[in-house]
Amino acid sequence: MSGIVTYPFTESFIDNLIDHIDEHYIKEGKDLSRLAIVFGGKRPSLFVKRELATRLKKGYYSPRFFTIDEFIAYTARKEENFNSVLDLDNCYLLYQLIKKYTPQILKGRETFAQFLPWTREILHFIEQLDLERVEDQKLKGIKESAQIGFTVPEDINRLLQAIIILRKNYHKELTQQKIYTRGFQYLRASDIVGKADFAEFDQVLFCNFFYFNRCEEEIIKDLHRRDKATLIFQGDERKWPVLKRIAKTLKTEIVEGPAVKTPSFALKLYAGFNGHAQVAWVREILKKIKNLKNTVIVLPNPDALVPLLSEITNLDQDFNISMGYPLKRSSLYALLEFIFKAQESKKEKRYYSRDYLKVLSHPFIKNLKITDNSTVSRILIHKIEEILTGKEATDLSGSLFFNLKDMESLDDLYVLTQETLSRLDIHIDRSALEEILKTLHQILFLKWEKVGNFKQFAGALEEFLNVLVEKSFLHHYPLNINIAARISDIKEEFLKAQFNKEEFPQEDIFRIFDSKLSREMVAFKGSPLKGLQILGLFETRSLNFEEVIVLDVNEGVLPYVVVHEPLIPREVMISLDLDRLELEEEIQRYQFMRLISSAKNVHLVYQESKDKERSRFVEELVWQEEKQKKAVDAVPVSRASFEVKVNAQRKIIPKTKEMVETLKKHTFSASSINMYLRNPVEFYYNYVLGLREQEDLLDEPEARHVGTFVHELLHESFKPFINKTPKIDEVFRKRFNAAFENKFEQTLAKQMHSDSFLLYSVLKERLARFLNNEQFERKVKKVLFLETRFQDHLSLSCGDIKFSYIIDRIDQLEDDTVTIIDYKTGGIDQMPKAIDRISNVKLSRESIRDTVVSFQLPLYFHYLNREFKGRPVDACLYNLRTIKLHSFLNKRASSSKEDTDQAFLRALDFVVGEILDPAIPFIEDAEL
Repeated sequence: MSGIVTYPFTESFIDNLIDHIDEHYIKEGKDLSRLAIVFGGKRPSLFVKRELATRLKKGYYSPRFFTIDEFIAYTARKEENFNSVLDLDNCYLLYQLIKKYTPQILKGRETFAQFLPWTREILHFIEQLDLERVEDQKLKGIKESAQIGFTVPEDINRLLQAIIILRKNYHKELTQQKIYTRGFQYLRASDIVGKADFAEFDQVLFCNFFYFNRCEEEIIKDLHRRDKATLIFQGDERKWPVLKRIAKTLKTEIVEGPAVKTPSFALKLYAGFNGHAQVAWVREILKKIKNLKNTVIVLPNPDALVPLLSEITNLDQDFNISMGYPLKRSSLYALLEFIFKAQESKKEKRYYSRDYLKVLSHPFIKNLKITDNSTVSRILIHKIEEILTGKEATDLSGSLFFNLKDMESLDDLYVLTQETLSRLDIHIDRSALEEILKTLHQILFLKWEKVGNFKQFAGALEEFLNVLVEKSFLHHYPLNINIAARISDIKEEFLKAQFNKEEFPQEDIFRIFDSKLSREMVAFKGSPLKGLQILGLFETRSLNFEEVIVLDVNEGVLPYVVVHEPLIPREVMISLDLDRLELEEEIQRYQFMRLISSAKNVHLVYQESKDKERSRFVEELVWQEEKQKKAVDAVPVSRASFEVKVNAQRKIIPKTKEMVETLKKHTFSASSINMYLRNPVEFYYNYVLGLREQEDLLDEPEARHVGTFVHELLHESFKPFINKTPKIDEVFRKRFNAAFENKFEQTLAKQMHSDSFLLYSVLKERLARFLNNEQFERKVKKVLFLETRFQDHLSLSCGDIKFSYIIDRIDQLEDDTVTIIDYKTGGIDQMPKAIDRISNVKLSRESIRDTVVSFQLPLYFHYLNREFKGRPVDACLYNLRTIKLHSFLNKRASSSKEDTDQAFLRALDFVVGEILDPAIPFIEDAEL
């Protein structure tokens, strides 16, 4: 008995298959163990076994179940002995063959790591050639066209010219080494199936296939011709062109009856504004379903899995997950990335502090239970972070790069750690703490330094994984254990690799490993026959459910079709009948329609946003409903929405009597007044509460660091000229340069290490121009003051207010003008607007902020004008980038000094009055 059997989409495939086996085998008393059943994947066989046990109600010899890949390997091994090739061995084998036979392809990517992406693309191309039985004669046309030149980069044409010789020698090596790829197994099985004996089986049932490649067609045609194969389809060739092609190949019909049955499920659509809104919809849908055992949640995009689990775990229902989760989204993958980055960024034996801390601060590491109490490791790592970021002052504080031994021998680290632990009633001696740190350094840093080949890499990875599994909280989370197990398997593959002792640059080893990990999916292990099912689309093959929920039914996700150009041009693939773009979409449409057609209720959930549109599959279903009901909007959409009223809430901090009294006694400065203009709440935090943002010394030197450096250098260098005419000669320049070199080495260079050369060059050049300007352009009679603090009292309408000014420098010029100099190493954006605008402005904090901009020069000018009565005075910003002086009075020449002074005092009086007014709270600036 053999032939073609077809079931409609609207019926359960498994139930019909069991009926078929019951009718033709069980009732006829045939031996089920002589029946082979082939599915696309493993899951359907579990359901068939369960249903057979239910029907027979006794022990039985089971049919032999295969996936299609297993059956192909089984067929090939009837004539040939082989093992499956390891992924990296396969890549390296092809790389070596290319070096030997077609080295021109390697141009510009000579190393294995550089060529690995190409290697995978070429292997994929060869596999497609093998699966579709593309012969060399057909490839010759491609070679000739490539010699003329496709409209692709030249290196692609070189590859296409060489593909015949490359594939031939690749197959030769696979045969000699008896290691077969999946594609080569299919090719060999299709070559030998005619002489293979399948006497052990009465029949082979090929169940629910939608597409056969050319190798599969050859094998199935042969078995079908021998009456060994029965093909059981679901669907109808009148609706599915791919099935029509199979029917033509087999010279038969694939029809389910006189007409294609129309599904009758209830279609329900749900729109969410993001992924979390989608999984929230799923939670609400599940609450209304009484029988979750016959329910499936389909995730075309595995990224939705973790958010989904966080929403449904509290439903107190059993569920099974059978799908892959991207390993690269795991926290363990992130930790390995941090470890590799720390190796790549180190300079000789000195580690970059930021990358070092990323490794130690990872949750798996800082909670390691190296001693009996994980708190010890956590506090130790916390103290290391405080030291490197400058929160604790030690010899290593603020170092961007440091040697591990320097950290291990740092007494301050252990003292600080012991002090904190003692407050927790944990007592541990210094040697034990040092041993913990050395252990961390060994498994996270030092072991990886010695990696020069894949055997050493596998050793470092094994030691790292062992410590993590034994001493971290990794084992508390099943997914993490699965991920660690998968990485361990990959480690074994590296250990067994034929090239494991060959030397590679360290960065290439890390790159190859990362490339391997980034392609891996980790399988969840569950109970496939129990509870709510959470599956990928292709895991639903041959299965049927009453309630079907599908997430992410958006374009680009369902169908998921890669439209970018791969290595091999699409015109080449089309000419070889290998273009799968439309086929991939059709396969996904088939699996989707097959799943929903037998359901009672279909819940499709998609994201609705500007850059997301719902899937063409949804549009097709909606269009069918609208035609049937003859109404637009025949399928209503439930939308997730939250009523959100957004009020622009600004922080408002009322003033207390105590605050006002304290502020009246406060000594103000230009900086504090400017801060109030920018944001009163920031003024409150800084000058009422006394809070300051803590500085992280690991940050690259910012403008303020450079500014401090320059101010201190100029103060020290010009100090000998107080009350004298500055003499900028060669002796001074030599002394100045020596001071610059020494100070730079002790400050900025310590923070930046080898990266400081650029800043060094820029500063040296700017300061040289500054000295030239001082020597040849400025006419300074004498330097009156340097870095001097002046105290002042201003009589304002709110009372007598104290002010303090720290002035960089006061010069007396040759024309007797007394000028305050304020050095600026950054941009000049602190000059007030024109005096007439300031005189006439309607007073408010915002208007003063926008016109006065900064009270620094006005306050300096007011103080100088009063202290040097009757003499010409000015205040200037000295831009050390452009070596230009920006005079306070230049733009105000039409106004008298007194008018200018009064205009700014009027504005200042308003601001200070507002600060001291108890009725006006500190209100956050509206523009923040």
